[in-house]
This record gives sequence, C-alpha cells and structure tokens, in this order.
Amino acid sequence: MPTCLLQAQQSREGGLFVANGDGLGFVPAGNNLFEMIEFSLTKQPPCNPLLDCRTEDEPLVETAYFGVNVAKVREVIRLPALSPVLGKRPDFLGVFQLRGKAIPAIHLASAIGFSSEPVSASSQVLVTEISGRLTGFVVAGANRIRRVSWDDVLPPQTDVFSGITGMLLDAQNRFVFIIDFEKILADIDSTRGHESALASESFKLNNAAQRQPLGARPVVMIVDDSATARRALREMLVSYACEIVECTNGEQAWLEGVELSRKSRPFLVISDIEMPRLDGYSLVKKMRADSRFANTPLLLHSSLSGEANRQRALSVGADAFIVKFNRDELRVALTTCFEVFSKMNVVESKAS
Repeated sequence: MPTCLLQAQQSREGGLFVANGDGLGFVPAGNNLFEMIEFSLTKQPPCNPLLDCRTEDEPLVETAYFGVNVAKVREVIRLPALSPVLGKRPDFLGVFQLRGKAIPAIHLASAIGFSSEPVSASSQVLVTEISGRLTGFVVAGANRIRRVSWDDVLPPQTDVFSGITGMLLDAQNRFVFIIDFEKILADIDSTRGHESALASESFKLNNAAQRQPLGARPVVMIVDDSATARRALREMLVSYACEIVECTNGEQAWLEGVELSRKSRPFLVISDIEMPRLDGYSLVKKMRADSRFANTPLLLHSSLSGEANRQRALSVGADAFIVKFNRDELRVALTTCFEVFSKMNVVESKAS
C-alpha cells in the first residue's frame, strides 16, 4: 500500500486540507488566493568548462521548482510498484494501484520537456484529480504547501518550458512555475488519437439565429490562461451564432466586460478558475457586485471537480459550475443562455 506523505494540515483560515481525502485546500472563494503544493524536478546540465564546478564524485544537479493547486491533488505518495504497459510515450512509466483503482504514472519532467531525470526510490507521486480523471505524476519530491495570491502570479515566458501557465518568485527569489496539467493530458490524449471532448461534438442553432447580423449577435467571453482550453471552447462555439472574445485572465476579462457593457452588448462569460492576476472566483464575485452585470450569465468552467468546488462557485454568484470538458453540461448551460438572449432580442424588436 503506497504511503501518504502529506497529512492533514490546518490552513490559516481554520479550514482543513486532507491529502488523502478530497484534496481540497479550503481557501475562502473570491479572495484571489489559493494553496499550492511546491515540488521539485532535477536535471544534470550539459558540461560547460566555464561554468561547471562538479567533479566525478559530485555531479552538478540543477533543481527547478514547480507548483500545483492543492485542490487538484488527492494525495502525495512514495513511488509505488509500477506495472509496465504498452505505449509510445517515454514519459508514460506504467500504472499502479491505489485504493482499488488503476492509475497511470507520468514522468512529469519528461512530459514538460524539462529533463529525463532518473526515477529512484526517493521519487514521489502527486496523485491528481483533473476533470474527474485520476493521474499520478512522478516528481523528485514535494516540498511544502503555501498560500499564494493570484495577483503575484505572472503569465509564463513561452520559451521557458512547455506546459506552464504561470510563474512567481518565492521568498528565496527563486521562480516557481505553475504546471498546465490540462495541456499535458491533452497532449497524451492526442498521441492516442483522442479528439478534444468539446470539439468532438457540433452544436447547432436554428437558421434564423445564424442569419443575425454580426453586431446583433451576443458575445461569448472565453476566459482561460490555458491555450488548450481556449482552443477547445473556440472550436465548439464556432457553430453558434455569436462573437467570441478571448481573455487569458480575470483582470483582462473585467476590462472587456466593462467595455461590452458600455456598448450595451449582451454577453456571457465562460471562465476558468485558476488564472494569473485575477482568478475566476474573484472575477465572478466582482461582476456580481456590479449592477452593470446583473443579467450577465457567468459560467465557471474548471478542471477542479467535486461538490465542494461546485458549492464555492455558486457561493460567489456563478450561474453554473461545469467540469472541463463536460460537453453535456456545457451544452445545456449554453442553450439556456442563448434562449434568453433570443427572447431579449424579440422583446427589443417589438419595443422598437
């Protein structure tokens, strides 16, 4: 039986994080905060006689620091026995059993293009639940849990690593990179010939709606720091009679929303939760407190799952909480919103 390394921890707000429970760090929703598990990956850099100070007995090892939202982690365990499986991806190490479930083990350093660090007895596994999907990511070691403000998270430099959605400086002036697990899992699915869960199904409106002039169509604002998620939503929405506006964080979405309200354009928001600068919970809370957005449908669309996260979304004023990429729930929510927009257009036409 794998050993759980992170035990229950009291948060500063008195909530409880249980690593072997639902994995949720109870941070008040709408305060632009999250709890992050910081972990490390290592690599041996290529030899450089101008920089290297290593010897044969003491090889130089570079350590980089990464983070993941506590709410995505079920538990952290010691490396269990792995059963090999057939596959073309070198980062797919095998599967292991945990509490009666078979869970794939992914070599995280290799998956993000950082290194091919060897797996050893001291390696650890982050058991994540992302969009209801359990996956084990093998890392050098989990270091600590700490509370972070999304306002301190910077957008990533695109040439640093693949699969990064944000970065921040810690107290030791080191960069900590936040992993885009959605991209990693999407890349794995693409090599297996799986199509995007949203793009695989077409959504159609009636011909009358499709014939609406562009300026009269409602706007759908996609808010997500993950290019993978934005692309999947954009591909799904292409058959809707709407205009699409894309934002990479809640701060940008707020400014876009203010501009749309100034133009009296009806719009709805489909927003991720975990984003630099301003998270989805805080965006929804801010919009709900402003009378200009009283009738704006606000949908939170996140890889976080579970009833606790759904309740947190509703508590800040979201109209719906949809787990990525549940196309059935998203279709129902969008159909309802567009029916409301259609009725609004009929009323406006009669009034004019």
